[in-house]
Amino acid sequence: MKYIIVLLILPVIAFAQSGFRLNESESFNVAVVLDPNASVKEKGLNIGAEIEYVGTVYVKASVTSFAVLQDGYVDTTGSLGLSFTSGYFEKIRYYVGGRLGLIHRKATYPTAGVECGIDFMVTDDIFIGIRSTYDYRSDFEFYGWHNEMRYSGFIRLGVKI
Repeated sequence: MKYIIVLLILPVIAFAQSGFRLNESESFNVAVVLDPNASVKEKGLNIGAEIEYVGTVYVKASVTSFAVLQDGYVDTTGSLGLSFTSGYFEKIRYYVGGRLGLIHRKATYPTAGVECGIDFMVTDDIFIGIRSTYDYRSDFEFYGWHNEMRYSGFIRLGVKI
């Protein structure tokens, strides 16, 4: 009977170690981000750079430039949220958090929203990921449009430092 109980409990214990959980490891990451949809649509490069501290909580600063838009576009944002992981060796990172920032055109406009993403470790130091944002964009008045919430999607390529 003891052996049957051990055989039933062993897979549960093993899965608990590899399941979805809060991230406990720490790192500083630097990444390059690219919005492929906007880049193709506008025939230019919507590219940015990020630096972040990752633990259970992550803090990120980023700058994104989209020079082909009328009078150019640069945003600076900060993000704060929770990091999760799964797998025995923490090869996958999930994160969700809030964003605040400024959009710089001929004038400066505030922006705020949320983000979520997944990073996959390619090696012990290099990762590739995807990130989605849903931001209130107040810079649309630059074009004479109504401000609105806008989805964006990014591909991230980064390194742990």
